[in-house]
Amino acid sequence: MHYIVILGAGYGGLRTTLKLSELISQHKEVSIVLINKHNYHMLMTQLHETATGTSKAEDLMVPIERVLEGKGITFIKGWVDDISLEQRHIVIDNGTRIIPFKYLVIALGSEPEYYDIPGLKENSMCLRSLYSSLEIRRQIDRLIADYTKNTLEGNKEPLTFVIGGGGLTGVEFAGELSYHLRHMSKQSGLIPRDYKIIMVEGSKELLPGSPEDISAYSLSALEESGVEVITGDFIKEVSKTAIALASGRSLNYSMLIWAGGVRGNNILARSSLKTDSKGRVPVNQYLQYIEDPFVYLVGDNALAVNPTSGKPVLPTAQAALQQGELVANNIYADLFGKEKRIYHPSSLGTIISIGRKKGVGEIKSIKLRGTTASLLKSVIPRKYLYSIGGFKMLSPDLRGNTIDQSNPKLL
Repeated sequence: MHYIVILGAGYGGLRTTLKLSELISQHKEVSIVLINKHNYHMLMTQLHETATGTSKAEDLMVPIERVLEGKGITFIKGWVDDISLEQRHIVIDNGTRIIPFKYLVIALGSEPEYYDIPGLKENSMCLRSLYSSLEIRRQIDRLIADYTKNTLEGNKEPLTFVIGGGGLTGVEFAGELSYHLRHMSKQSGLIPRDYKIIMVEGSKELLPGSPEDISAYSLSALEESGVEVITGDFIKEVSKTAIALASGRSLNYSMLIWAGGVRGNNILARSSLKTDSKGRVPVNQYLQYIEDPFVYLVGDNALAVNPTSGKPVLPTAQAALQQGELVANNIYADLFGKEKRIYHPSSLGTIISIGRKKGVGEIKSIKLRGTTASLLKSVIPRKYLYSIGGFKMLSPDLRGNTIDQSNPKLL
């Protein structure tokens, strides 16, 4: 029996699993095992909506067993403790289970990168999971409730929300938060002078690596929404109440959301895989670990290089999906003596939401702005959900979602 084990059911891991199931459906000598710490697949690209309260958590959850129904795939809910390449097995759930493998696909996702900035980790929140997004929303609601009470008692100091990092996550969160605060004024009693939203980005422009016009539009849209954008400045140190910037400026804050970078899952280095300074594992042109052709990596875990530009591929959902497809094909090819495919990343385009009625992007050289981009952005998750399970995936009621908020470790 050939055991193929996939670690992680994010975009890349789930795509690998489903494509492999399709390719080997007639081969009973191959077994696919998917291991994930949750029993659901999560729409990571929509987390900013749950964090600000503009979407329900159930909208972002897809029960894994529902997706895998009838596909002959073994799903194991468990925490990965160790990856042993020498012994060809995975250790999960504090050593209580050992899972053997012949082929291994690592798609465990990322962790926040704090760059050793004093006080940052202790005093910020990160948009990294469904549970963290729910906690961010609870904190926002608590701050608003406390502010309303204090205002009645004469406290007029405005709430200040600071977003560290002006990449995709930071821009979408800032836009969604601004929209949410403006449109909940009747319930909360907040008016624009009661709060400030400040974004701090170290690069000279927002969305580093994006076309200049998309960066410029994003800046304009955020500023029109009332967000103060600081570029070309870095967070140097964070205390419980204030943020010190490299320029010497100090920002008092009520809440700090860190969206300034990610690194590979720490289990990779702990398991003695070679990693770069950001915790990613180098792979070859077939997305195989450079030291083991039976081990593949996708998404945030892979240090994959674009052969055209010679630069590392950015860790996006789109890249993870493409990598998952390629890895599935290459494992199938290796199993049955076919030619493996070389990884050539391609982009279908990018759409960024900036609140519910503004967006920016480009699809196949077609530039999109404003409401049109925003509407298209809202369609993309539904198209993706349909691709992994048909019509039954389009509604939380049909998917049968449930949330377990009892385990603080999941935050």
